[in-house]
Amino acid sequence: MTIIQNIKDLADFNYVVSMGLLTSNSFTGEFLNSFKYSIWNTGAPMRQFNVFFVKEKTSKPEKLLQKAEEFFGARKLPFLLSFREELEKDFLSPLEDKGYKEVRSSTVMTLMTLPETNPYGQDLSIRRVVDAQGLADFQKVVEKSYGLGEGVGPFVITEAVLNLPDVELFTGYAGDRPACTSMLFKTGQAAGVYWVATLEEFRNRGFGRAITAQPLVAGKQKGCTFACLQASDMGKPVYEKMGFDNPYNYRCFGLAD
Repeated sequence: MTIIQNIKDLADFNYVVSMGLLTSNSFTGEFLNSFKYSIWNTGAPMRQFNVFFVKEKTSKPEKLLQKAEEFFGARKLPFLLSFREELEKDFLSPLEDKGYKEVRSSTVMTLMTLPETNPYGQDLSIRRVVDAQGLADFQKVVEKSYGLGEGVGPFVITEAVLNLPDVELFTGYAGDRPACTSMLFKTGQAAGVYWVATLEEFRNRGFGRAITAQPLVAGKQKGCTFACLQASDMGKPVYEKMGFDNPYNYRCFGLAD
């Protein structure tokens, strides 16, 4: 196995475990995991929070597609089908036949050298979330930054998440105002970075780099050797300047809204 392939496998594992534990610790969440696929379902009526993730090649794509439709159909929830690049090829014909369209690609980025200290954000006070008020600040920033409906933040990021092993949440404050967030989810050597968000009024001030660097430092302290994350179009240039590269992507498909 090549080093690059090994990193991809470790990054995929971090993604599956992180999303699975976050989902299963939401109020109505479910996480199902098998060799060929994983399912995470928050119960929220937003397809980005309900995912059928294909992680191994299959000779029966129609059967897996049917399984996804039956699972989420029984719960009357919209969902996404997600694939590591190349694995989607066998699914393209049945997806097209059933009216699925590619809705987005998720840019997977990795960083092979983790910093020991955070060199950014001199105007930002970054605090680890340890109590109810800190969690409420984190939830509100995520909710507003991602354009989620009011009340969705506490629904998908619950107090139970604070008690998960190898998970740390961070909120950056500009003065006394919560401005940005990030999360570390460690699995083995991998420092997974999630829920990176900056409120619009605080953007273009370097806060995105600073809040992203914090879980990298925390991961280094916990023995991680590399970091992984999924980047938005807005975040990708920021991560590239921090040294991240883009070894592969996830391709996502869904039915029309």
